[in-house]
Amino acid sequence: MKTVVFLPEMKAISGTRSIDRNLVEARDGRDLDKVLASAGTIQIMPKDALKPFGQARKAVDRVLLRKGTRFFGGFMVADAVVTEVQAELEKISLDFEAAKARLIADLPGLIALRVSEAPEWGDVIRANAPSTLDLAENISFGWVKAPIDLADPEIVETLKGDPLAIKIAREMAQMASTHLSKPQTGKKGIAGLSVLQAIRVKAQALSFIDSRLGGLVAALDAVICDANAAKGTPMQSASALVVGGVLQGMTKASAILAVGEAGAFDVPSPVDPILGTPDADDDVTADASVAIPVATPAVPVSSWAF
Repeated sequence: MKTVVFLPEMKAISGTRSIDRNLVEARDGRDLDKVLASAGTIQIMPKDALKPFGQARKAVDRVLLRKGTRFFGGFMVADAVVTEVQAELEKISLDFEAAKARLIADLPGLIALRVSEAPEWGDVIRANAPSTLDLAENISFGWVKAPIDLADPEIVETLKGDPLAIKIAREMAQMASTHLSKPQTGKKGIAGLSVLQAIRVKAQALSFIDSRLGGLVAALDAVICDANAAKGTPMQSASALVVGGVLQGMTKASAILAVGEAGAFDVPSPVDPILGTPDADDDVTADASVAIPVATPAVPVSSWAF
């Protein structure tokens, strides 16, 4: 099975310099709190001027993890989404280069700003300030695309022991856990629905790895469809509880793969605020989960490790 691994490389500067110990211990009235990022370093460049590069690094991870998975220091994606991922990286690259050009153009003013903020440290800041050439050489972003064959015996041997599907499920579990760790008060709509949709996109893109990911897509589709139908209706609150419960159950990789195996979430039907809970004699099923058969045959790489 052939696929592609993106190997991004981003270089940026911290904007700090190590400070001479004698200066740190000096008792000449200088205010260290104005210049120190941490003990032993001095902040030469304003932090706000360097934020675009940290944001770009996070954006690269988001793009590559949205439809891919970490793989040998890079990110593996399916052939079908390579063009799309490439286009998103190129957009990040344009923004990165624009931020780099602004930083170089604004360098004299940025150093002057730091000096004005801590004039007693002006001599140290100027002496340690980078040049425009330093910025041009030490700030960069690029990537390499490497085609790989997952059926290659060397890769099979290297990946033996921990299936790729488990690695992908761990990434999905982290998405669910990250969402649940954040305060959800004051948000409109159904909290967590966008996270389920993001996990669904990832599962769909990587379903060629293991049939259980295809089963997860089917299970998520059922929950997402019900949640979207409940928006703006009396059922929205009940649906939000279901979505929250599904996310709670997806904080473990083993649970995610079990859902993929079954093709459905084992969750109860939301209680209709008007009709209430169905009576035992009613001709309905109390459990809304339906085992959706997963017809896609298991792909051999599901037994591989990362």
